[in-house]
Parts: sequence; structure tokens; C-alpha cells
Amino acid sequence: MDYLANPAVGNLVQMFLAIVTVAGLWVALLNGKKDRATAMALAVDDRRAADERADSDRREATGAMEDERAFLREQTQLQMQLDHALKIVQTAENYPRSDFNTMKHWGLSIKASVIVLGKDLVPQAWSVFVDHQHRWEDIREEVLLEINNVAVETSRTLNCPSCYHVHRRL
Repeated sequence: MDYLANPAVGNLVQMFLAIVTVAGLWVALLNGKKDRATAMALAVDDRRAADERADSDRREATGAMEDERAFLREQTQLQMQLDHALKIVQTAENYPRSDFNTMKHWGLSIKASVIVLGKDLVPQAWSVFVDHQHRWEDIREEVLLEINNVAVETSRTLNCPSCYHVHRRL
């Protein structure tokens, strides 16, 4: 015990403790620096992952929106085709026989609907009202059958039981 009472030994112990304390602080600072670097790297990785998830969600939402837009566009197109087909059938039933002005209006009304439907969908009607290759009186029944078929097929497509999908590209 006398040995510890010596001031030189006390100073030596104090220096040793000071060195150990400084070394401990230095190690703590180095570990803190590593922890901060690790925390920053984790934060950067988390941010990158969040950005990637947000981009993925945005792409999915955009895809769903495009699908919805295509579906609604097709539904609108089909509804318009059905309306024009029905309009042609209704107008055809009221064929004027005597009044020239009414005949002109009748022909213009059907011609407009035939143009909206297009040559691919109603080629017989197109040949009568747009190309004037045939006369209405000569192929009236074929044109009406063609228009009726268009109306029925369009109605079936509009009423598709497995809908929510696009039947074709417009």
C-alpha cells in the first residue's frame, strides 16, 4: 500500500487513466463516425427504395389509367356505332316516296351515318350511299340485314359478360 501512496505512482496511474480515457473517447468517436456513415447509407438506400416504389406505383397507375381510357374509348365508339346503326334502320323504315326534299334529307341522314360507320363495317350500305354503285331499291334488304347484323354484334360486344377488357384496338 505504501507503494500507492507514492506521488510518482499516483501520477503514473492518473496518466494511465487519462490515456485510457482519451483512447476510449477516440474509439467512441470512431464508432460514432461509423454509425453515422452506416445510418446515412441506410437512409440513402431507404430513400432510393421509396423512390423506386413510387415510380413503380406511378407506372402501374398510368397503365391502369391507359387501360381505363382505352376501355372507355372503345365503349364510346361501340355506343356511337350502335346509335348510328339504329338510326339507319329507323330512317330506312321511313323511306319517302314522293317529296324530293324529304328524299334528299333522308339520303343525307343515312349517308352521314354510313360514313360514320365506315366502309369496312357496312360495305353494302357504303356502295349505295357513298360510292353510288347500287341503288337503294335494288339492295335494300341486303343493306338492312347488314345494318341489323352490325347493330346486333355491337350490342353483344357492349354487353360482353366478361367485360372489363378492350375487345380491339381503336
